[in-house]
This record gives sequence, C-alpha cells and structure tokens, in this order.
Amino acid sequence: MNQNVCDYYIGDFRQDARENGHRGWLVGKFMDRKPQKVDEVEIKYWEFDPGPTGHGTKASQTFECTFILDGETIALVDGRETRLAEGQYIVISPGTPNNLVKYVVRRVRGLTVKAPSDPHAKQLIARE
Repeated sequence: MNQNVCDYYIGDFRQDARENGHRGWLVGKFMDRKPQKVDEVEIKYWEFDPGPTGHGTKASQTFECTFILDGETIALVDGRETRLAEGQYIVISPGTPNNLVKYVVRRVRGLTVKAPSDPHAKQLIARE
C-alpha cells in the first residue's frame, strides 16, 4: 500500500521568531523538525528599534533576498551606503559584502530568504 504523507506547520512568524531559539530563523537545515527543517532554503523574520545595531558587515556564499516590511534602515552593500524602506527588497549575489541594518532610521521589520540553507555560509568581514 502506497501511503502519501503530508506534513505542514502553521505558526505566527513574529512569535516563532522570538521564541523558537533560532534567532528569528523560521525555516532551514538547523531547525529542530520537519517541515521547517529543510536544506533548500532559510527564512528569517527580524525587527530592530531605531539606532545603531552593532551588526558587522558579512558576506555569504548563498543567494539572499530581503524584504523590508516596514520601517527604514541605512544599509552598507558592496561598500556603498543605501537606504532601504518599507516596500523595497534587495537581492544579493553570493560573495557580496553587506550589512542591511547598519543603522535603523525608523523601527524596521523584515523577512530574509537565503538559498540553499547553509548556516556556515556567512562570514564576518568587518565590525561596524
């Protein structure tokens, strides 16, 4: 007998990002159980209050796409400062140095998607 197994999870991304112990990551190979534990993609929900974040500039060996859900940041991408605001998104090729939350102008919330899932793909280049 061929048994077709479906697996799904319904959650609150804000609550899960705060409480699941994975620093905002919701999907990726480092998660505890399926269906969130996958090798193909990582998804993170994040939010920051205004001011400097203390994040360093990093470069990843994976594809990255970040959506600004609301708020505004000053980002550093490939050595250039740029503003990212509500409704915008940025696509970053592997190896491109970036810090998307160098400084938060207005409280910001975002969603980042990376592919494939590789928790060791991002390396710190410089402290801000």
